Amino acid sequence: MTAGAPGFRTRLRMLAAAAGVLLLTACGTPATQAGPAAPAAPPAAAGGEGAAPVVRTASGQDGLRRFRGIPFAAPPVGDRRRRPPQPATAWTGTREATRSGPVCEQPASPELPRGTPRSEDCLTLDITAPAGPGTNRPVLVWVPGGGFLTGAGSIHDPARLVRAGELVVVTVNYRVGVFGFFAHPDLGRSSNFGLQDQLAALRWVRADIARFGGDPGAVTLAGESAGAMSTCSLMTSPAARGLFRRAIVQSGSCLTGHPAGALGPGVGAVSSWQPIGTVQGTGRALAERLSCTGVACLRKVPADRLLPYTAQFPMVAYGTGLLPAEPAAVFAAGKEAAVPLLQGNTRDEHVEFALAAYPGRRTAAEYSAALRTAFGAAAPRVERRYPAGDFPSPIAALGRVFSDRDWICPTGESGRLHARTSPTYTYVFADPTAPTTSGRPLPGTVRPATAHGSELAYLFDFPDGPALTTEQRALAGQLVGYWARFARTGDPNGPGAPAWPRFGAHATALTFGADSVRTVDLDAAHHCGLWF
Repeated sequence: MTAGAPGFRTRLRMLAAAAGVLLLTACGTPATQAGPAAPAAPPAAAGGEGAAPVVRTASGQDGLRRFRGIPFAAPPVGDRRRRPPQPATAWTGTREATRSGPVCEQPASPELPRGTPRSEDCLTLDITAPAGPGTNRPVLVWVPGGGFLTGAGSIHDPARLVRAGELVVVTVNYRVGVFGFFAHPDLGRSSNFGLQDQLAALRWVRADIARFGGDPGAVTLAGESAGAMSTCSLMTSPAARGLFRRAIVQSGSCLTGHPAGALGPGVGAVSSWQPIGTVQGTGRALAERLSCTGVACLRKVPADRLLPYTAQFPMVAYGTGLLPAEPAAVFAAGKEAAVPLLQGNTRDEHVEFALAAYPGRRTAAEYSAALRTAFGAAAPRVERRYPAGDFPSPIAALGRVFSDRDWICPTGESGRLHARTSPTYTYVFADPTAPTTSGRPLPGTVRPATAHGSELAYLFDFPDGPALTTEQRALAGQLVGYWARFARTGDPNGPGAPAWPRFGAHATALTFGADSVRTVDLDAAHHCGLWF
């Protein structure tokens, strides 16, 4: 891993620092009284029943307090597998908070640092907070991406955001794939266990984050890729109302989807949201394949026997208790949570997916054929707007078409819908020097381009992550400033920063380029009138 979280890349392949010690009460509830940074601090005393618990930390050397591996729900194992998350098991005495918990069970992938433990017992979160005293700090809850098949909040180090905004940042692990998004008729309308985990984490934050100096009434829910789609989905969930006051949606919206061929030859149209009956059918077929008559049997199947089937569940079910309606329809009706929204995309979201889906050199004739597969009778109109000769190669043209059609313009449309009720700010991250999440440079046939997930290294630090150049660090400082101000106030603007206008009828977005930050007409720059 070189730059960050996996985004949709793993889904595409499958389809075609310092220590802290936490002292807790008998019910497992932590508090925030912090001792000085000292390597040999004496043990704290819990006091009698009902006394305030104590947090002592020796992690102030970098100006931060870090608490890792805190369970926000009981281990979803055994009879709790494929059930909504249950309350965390109580404990007494001292609990170490020096190490992140295992990432949720998922296939091995290059995006996870080597040796990262994986387990079904994974419902933990990490908290990073300023070292100094303070209360009622804004809180940002980060949901990682990974195509609903992989990913882990624990590999995202939010130190820059914490420092820039005096924020408390919570990074969350949640169930994925066959463990997190399975459905079956035996379960009725219950599904989306990964989303339910995120909801449980938000409820934990509501109950306990004040003990870490955070304000439970000033929570921003944020995520990238599948984390972004999770965030916008929870914006439409009645069960999530009131648990967050702002939202950040990076590289994924509730209108994101892919036409036939976008993810590879022979791959049909793909949407991350499916009716509950469709997901139940996939779950029933899996049970039959494993010679199980129902969910009770599946709960006894070893995890390693289930993992080969995880790619069958990269989808969120609607028509459920958590998501009664398709999120896109909720946005269209203006019934999503009326919270300030910061949203956007990288300029070339689809370029690496196009390269993976169509390897090798592609001809103009193959480009035309791919457009016919995707758009049928409308293909000539698309090709006139995106002629292959205007791009470094036909594959670059294909990446541009699907970046606009599948990603950027759906984000613009969902922003336009949301702006009817709430402040909305839209961006395009367009630094072609940004590192890719795979760590491999893009081939010359598609450059210059800014790939999916490349903004993450500008907001977070990662294990084995890249060292940003002086110019990249300057741009990263601007991004972090905008994000932190939004988390604090619901408005990313601030002194000395280029003005970021609200998005609405006039589709004005902010473009973060390699050498400038400026406004752009999203519709004109990305031909959104062709798509919406």
